[in-house]
Amino acid sequence: MDEREIEQGYANFHRKLNQILRKQDVKAFKAHVAAHPGQAGRLSHCLGLSDQLAEIEMYKAILVRSPLNDLHTKARNWLEDRGIEVPKMTKGKRKYRQKRERRPR
Repeated sequence: MDEREIEQGYANFHRKLNQILRKQDVKAFKAHVAAHPGQAGRLSHCLGLSDQLAEIEMYKAILVRSPLNDLHTKARNWLEDRGIEVPKMTKGKRKYRQKRERRPR
């Protein structure tokens, strides 16, 4: 499998994951993660959880996905209504380190 096929696999996984998260179906969420353990990464831990705990992780996953920003308020409210701490969101990751100021030689 070449690098392009791997990248395409990740893209397809995340595209389908977004569709499933939009439906907010915990069984479909767990089934998708189970079917793609290589692409699921950190979400793989959901497979060992009860549906109730996996549902919490599903709503947290909604919050961190920018394509689902229209669902963020609903997901945040769902978590808060159950007394679950909402993950802290950042406005973006810094991809590059700040350049250090050079001292004169």
